[in-house]
Amino acid sequence: MKARADREALRFAAAELFESGVDVDEIARGLAVTRKSVNEWKRAWQVGGIEALRSRGPGGAT
Repeated sequence: MKARADREALRFAAAELFESGVDVDEIARGLAVTRKSVNEWKRAWQVGGIEALRSRGPGGAT
């Protein structure tokens, strides 16, 4: 459960950086995640806002 919360925290941190206009590559480096993950999070965030980045619980894709 902590791991899921940690991943959610990363996505929320990325969302703050998206709002600030930070580049995807810079976010990936800063959060030590892949550029692919950041791009996926950004697409979800653009469509559904911060709620789209919330953990969906066990078995969820995020």
